[in-house]
Amino acid sequence: MDMEALKLMLSEGPFKADDLADRLGRDRSTVYRSLQKMVSCQVVTKETRSLERGGYYHVYAAVPREVLRDRLDHCVEEWHSRVTMLLERFDEDMDSL
Repeated sequence: MDMEALKLMLSEGPFKADDLADRLGRDRSTVYRSLQKMVSCQVVTKETRSLERGGYYHVYAAVPREVLRDRLDHCVEEWHSRVTMLLERFDEDMDSL
């Protein structure tokens, strides 16, 4: 689902979470969680926009294609480091039994 959303934003530009959910035929909460993950990996940006009569909404956009690969590589490297650390802790815990 993340890739579907990312491809759509790359081809059509920024979306509000509700609009993206409608286009993908997915629940808004599912799309929101996906967007949050992509924002944390810095492959999607989140911009707050104001409404004329008060309030605000968020618009999500994919980073430019030329930046995307580097950001994805970085996200995977961070994930790999965390998993490696967890496996080392697991080994230590198992050794202490």
